[in-house]
Amino acid sequence: MQDGAILVGDAGGTNVRFALAHETAGRITVSPIWKRPGADFKTFEDATAAFLSEAKPKLVGASFGFAGAVAHGHVDLLHRGWSVEFEKVRQLLGISRLVAVNDFFAMARSAPDLPPDEVQDIAPGKADPDGSIVVGGPGTGFGIGILRRIMGADGYVVVGGEGGHQAFAPQTDIEWRLAEALRAKLGYVSNEIVAAGAGFEDTIEALAGVLGVPFRKRSEPEVFDAAQAGERLAVELFRIRAATVMTAMGDMALAANATGGVFLAGGISVRLAPWLKEKAAIDRLRNRGWRSELVAPIPVKLIVSETAPLIGSARLWLDQAARGWL
Repeated sequence: MQDGAILVGDAGGTNVRFALAHETAGRITVSPIWKRPGADFKTFEDATAAFLSEAKPKLVGASFGFAGAVAHGHVDLLHRGWSVEFEKVRQLLGISRLVAVNDFFAMARSAPDLPPDEVQDIAPGKADPDGSIVVGGPGTGFGIGILRRIMGADGYVVVGGEGGHQAFAPQTDIEWRLAEALRAKLGYVSNEIVAAGAGFEDTIEALAGVLGVPFRKRSEPEVFDAAQAGERLAVELFRIRAATVMTAMGDMALAANATGGVFLAGGISVRLAPWLKEKAAIDRLRNRGWRSELVAPIPVKLIVSETAPLIGSARLWLDQAARGWL
C-alpha cells in the first residue's frame, strides 16, 4: 500500500467514530479512535471535517460503515437523520477512492482479523475454516452480515442485508403477548423493535403491561442496572432481547449454512452477554427440530472490540484495491 493512511469510520445511530488504518505485514493496525455523539453534528460531513481539523492526516483513501442501506452512492441513517452523498464526502477528503458500506457489512469483514481477547465465547463449537460466518446483533438498530471465504484465495466476500427487520418470532407465552401488544400499536413487529435501542421504549412499556407491573420512563442504562439488581421487568426485558437475538442468529446460521461460526455484535449485544450465555437463550439458537444437527457444532462468539467495524472497513478498502470489487 502506498504511503498514507486509510481513513476508516463507523457512523451509527448514536455515535460516529473515525480512525486511521494501516496495513503492515498483512495485519491491520488502527490509531486511537476519535469518537463523538452523532447529535453533536448536523451532517456526516460536519463530523468528518471536525476529525480532519484535529488529525490533519495524509490519506490514500477512505472506507466507512453506515447504519443504513447503502445504494446508488447514497445512504440515509434512519436513526440519526443524516443523508450522505458519497461523492461530496470524497471531494471533502480529496481522495480518488472511497468505499461505503452498511456498518454490519464492515463488521462482518472484521471477524477473521479479531484476536481472542476481542471476542467472548457464548456457546462452544468447532468452526469450519472454509465455512460461512454470520455476524449480527442489536445496537441502535439490528444489523446483519454474512462472510464467505473465497476458496483457494486469501480473501472473503461479504453479503450484507437488512435482516434485523425480519419478523419477531415469539415462542413463550410472554413473548406472544408482547408481540400482540406491540402489533396493536405498531402493526409490524421486527427483531429490531424488540431487541434494539430503536424499539426500547415501545417494547418495555408493552412488556410492563403484559406483566401487569408499573411503567415509568427510564434510560436503557438505568434499566440495565435494574436488571443486574434483579428487577422483574428489567430482567424479563433482557431475557427476551437475548432470546430474540439468538433466535434471529440461529435463523441466519441456517440460511447461510454458517459452519464457520456465529459472531454477535453491537452495543446492546455486549450488554446482553449474561443473558445470551443462559441455556434458554442458547437453546433458541441450537434447537431447530429436524435440523438441529446442522447448528449444533457452530461456535457462537460475542465481539467486544470497538475497533472491529473500523478494521473491517480497512479490509474492504484493501479488498477492493486488490480485486476491483467487493
